[in-house]
Amino acid sequence: MGKFIIRRMAQGVLVIIAAMAAIFLALFAIGDPFSSSGDKVVPPDTQALLRSKFGLDKPLPLQFVIYLKNMFTGDLGIDYDQRRQVSSMLGEALPHTVRLALVAIVLDILIGVIAGIIAAVFRYTFWDVLVTILTTLALGVPVFVLGLSLRANVTGHFFFPAVPRSAFGEEPFWLAEVILPALALAVTDAAFVARLMRGSMLEVMRADYIRTARAKGLSERTVIGRHALRNSVIPVVTYMGIGFGTLLGGAIITETIFLYPGVGLLLFKSIQNNNNPVIMAVAAFAVIVFVGLSLIVDILYAYLDPRIRLS
Repeated sequence: MGKFIIRRMAQGVLVIIAAMAAIFLALFAIGDPFSSSGDKVVPPDTQALLRSKFGLDKPLPLQFVIYLKNMFTGDLGIDYDQRRQVSSMLGEALPHTVRLALVAIVLDILIGVIAGIIAAVFRYTFWDVLVTILTTLALGVPVFVLGLSLRANVTGHFFFPAVPRSAFGEEPFWLAEVILPALALAVTDAAFVARLMRGSMLEVMRADYIRTARAKGLSERTVIGRHALRNSVIPVVTYMGIGFGTLLGGAIITETIFLYPGVGLLLFKSIQNNNNPVIMAVAAFAVIVFVGLSLIVDILYAYLDPRIRLS
């Protein structure tokens, strides 16, 4: 198990460095954020001063090495607009995105896993057909359509207060302001999880050891809960780990629709303003989180199925 973990960690580090190099090249080598464009006219002296201030006057490989060194010390640079530390801006947005991601994942598990189990246990019945129809409809609805619909038709009704339309940092942060965007994020993923859980569980329930467990006289609840569920959930664990990493990286569309003060909205505003240090920091954070959670999922996968350690 130790060799397996070390091998996966080494692969993860290489992936992070390669991804960050590609992102850095795309942001800083293609286009100049301080050059004159359209109605914006920047004098050459000012351009040179700004490039020198933000370290853009150095060779590109040296810029990347300096950025990596600074990143490992917690220095993500200074943004172009407000001259604030990027790490501070990311630190303000991150707790909101973590909260949104956790609620969305909980909804995914509650809706998707339970629906998948019901569809598999009661296959070819009314419940199986109902789950199939609902998941098909959910998979066909784009996230932005669902988000706009929830914001237009649910906000301000029932027990949901109005979602504030101001920008970052407004408090108090009501629970409804988390539930609505989390629900918009969770519906499609929950539908996919339900399909994945149903297919995986049907395959496991046809296995020889399930027939052996039933032949021993174990109750159906014990067979499903103790034997079938553990192996059926392996593909779901993999998908949920990757999905959680994606959510932590920032759900740009959903956070923008609801003006949710998370990493996704921060990235959207940075792209609008061509704020490269913030874009680079958010992208690097997303890559690191995604690779880190993928590593955790691999370890859990190997724990649940020891045969994976030999691959």
